[in-house]
Amino acid sequence: MQLGLSVSDSDVSSFTPLVVLELADDTKAEAITWLLNRIRDKQKNGGAELLVDQLLFPAQDGQKSNPNVFVVGSTLQRLLKGAEDVGLFKEFQDGIMRGFTYANRESFKDFYGDGEGFLSDAECQYIIKHELDTLRAKNEEHVPGYPKVKLYPGKSVVRRLQSKGVLVQYFPLHNKEDLKRLSFSWYKKIKLSFQPLGESLCLCALAFNFVNCFASLFYIAFVMQDMVLLRQSLATLLITSQILNQVMEAFLPYWLQRRRNKKVHKRMRRVMGDKELPLLEQVQLETEMNTYLGTFDDYLEQFLLFGYVSLFSCVYPLAAVLVVLNNITEVYSDAFKMCHVFKRPFSEPAANIGVWQLAFETMSIIAVVTNCALIGLSSQVKAYFPESETQMILIVVAIEHVLLAFKFILAFVIPDVPKDIQVKLAKLEFDSLEALKKRVSTHLYMCTYLQHANRKCDHLYDRPCQKVLHC
Repeated sequence: MQLGLSVSDSDVSSFTPLVVLELADDTKAEAITWLLNRIRDKQKNGGAELLVDQLLFPAQDGQKSNPNVFVVGSTLQRLLKGAEDVGLFKEFQDGIMRGFTYANRESFKDFYGDGEGFLSDAECQYIIKHELDTLRAKNEEHVPGYPKVKLYPGKSVVRRLQSKGVLVQYFPLHNKEDLKRLSFSWYKKIKLSFQPLGESLCLCALAFNFVNCFASLFYIAFVMQDMVLLRQSLATLLITSQILNQVMEAFLPYWLQRRRNKKVHKRMRRVMGDKELPLLEQVQLETEMNTYLGTFDDYLEQFLLFGYVSLFSCVYPLAAVLVVLNNITEVYSDAFKMCHVFKRPFSEPAANIGVWQLAFETMSIIAVVTNCALIGLSSQVKAYFPESETQMILIVVAIEHVLLAFKFILAFVIPDVPKDIQVKLAKLEFDSLEALKKRVSTHLYMCTYLQHANRKCDHLYDRPCQKVLHC
């Protein structure tokens, strides 16, 4: 999704809204003025240097609407400089991903003219979020109009206002045109993958869910040793959980959201008549949407499905087919849910999937042990060792050790980062070091030159030079 800004650096009277900022409806006027001034102020003065405008909603059903809703945007030049501040990586002309710098902007791939379309919607909104979050208190002792809301120099203003309930919420706006194109493209291709937004997860919650979902199956498999009941229980749990997840995650929230949307449409049309109100209506609708709480539940669902497939695959191979079908529908339902049910979340850069990597690897190890044990308990295997159960156990354990050893050998031989990426990363690091050395050498040269100039000036006039030269 590409951003088309409707504002130039010299004209800030109109701009493309990217982020919605909602304050409490009873917020003091002096606090609002102070916050807006800080958002609009220049960076050199400690401001965010962003564009902000107020949205005035008409009264609906005799009730006064919240007057403290604002939209935040930015000039294109400010976004490009912000991309350097957040350390955004973009593709260079040589195909290597490099940290974006405003000075070298024309050397990056897909940067044409003034750079319009170079940054995506998500990148622009992430930059604005970063600038708002890093808006720091200066010499203020408290928020104007709120003597009890203390401010501390260097601390985030936005987070302080959020914790005290002055700032209700701020969220990125959906791009309606991009959503239409995206909805159309869902029916043209399937992407069987999911990308993390980045999140620190709790291993205790994973352990609890593992025991809660699989304890009964382990009891049936290794205590009761009833393979028929295990197959039936696994099929029942798998099918019912998939149906319930689809209903509770997508269909029910969408139905409730549609009802809310219809009510908002009717109220807005009744108050405004035939006037043009696309932005007001969109902000009103998205303000009342549910907040997306993160990727934990989505990852947890995939983790549990992976467990159903891998832990007892030798007993119920059809589970893999059911999970594949579920994932195909899950791609569409999750995309639909993110676009039409929840507020758009801010995208967060992430280097990997974090602790989920450990969780899935642990599950795969347990799966090897579980399947080998289940095979050893089968009547067909026991028939080969009618008199020596100990020999059968030793053979099963030996096979399990061989499989685990093979898994670890593959993990060691196949690198996590491909060779060509390693070379590019090494080249990037080398270029960064060379640039740093060049910068340091230039700095030392200028220091030496200025010191020599100061000494020459003192000698020439036989008195300290009136012009102060600083290194």
